[in-house]
Amino acid sequence: MKRSQRLLWVAFGAVMIALVGIALQRQFAVPPLPVLGTLGPFRLTNQLGAAVSPEQLQGSVVIANVIFSRCPGQCHRLSVQMARIQKATGDGIRLISLTADPEFDAPAVLKEYGSRYGALPERWWFLTGPKAEVYRVAEKDLLFTVLDTGEVSPRLDDRFIHSGNYVLLDRSGRIRSVVQSEEPGSESRVVELAERLRRESWP
Repeated sequence: MKRSQRLLWVAFGAVMIALVGIALQRQFAVPPLPVLGTLGPFRLTNQLGAAVSPEQLQGSVVIANVIFSRCPGQCHRLSVQMARIQKATGDGIRLISLTADPEFDAPAVLKEYGSRYGALPERWWFLTGPKAEVYRVAEKDLLFTVLDTGEVSPRLDDRFIHSGNYVLLDRSGRIRSVVQSEEPGSESRVVELAERLRRESWP
């Protein structure tokens, strides 16, 4: 076989391998996460007493949940999980926990609560503010369920009912995923999705 023919076959083989690679990449490519909603304007306060608005979250992937400091059961589990998620993630990923009990959970209370779980204030914010505003952001923007039943009971779990989900937002403030905290492997799933969103191009 002439040298020119051999080179032609080599070139043809290289093109075919490249085409097969492209086809396989497209076949097994992970589709982008859907957009489930968008974070609207708000003004809340973190555990340091600093005002927080969506502008402070722009450019970071956000993992959000709902807790309250006097919650003896579910909130402890959620905060332990969030502490592990904080350890497993790094720069470009911010954690926020909204309180379901803002009338009690002043910034100083939330600061003490966060310290019990090793919260790094530069990465994990606990948000409080006027009750109507906190609940509006939690329910309307972040798709959580938050309810103050008004029930007088020794068990605060009976008064403040809230979702046990994690909501993930991309760097543009769009909701991209909701993960149930009680699902097996939920922490790993949250970390995986957060890293996936962090790698997306922005803006």
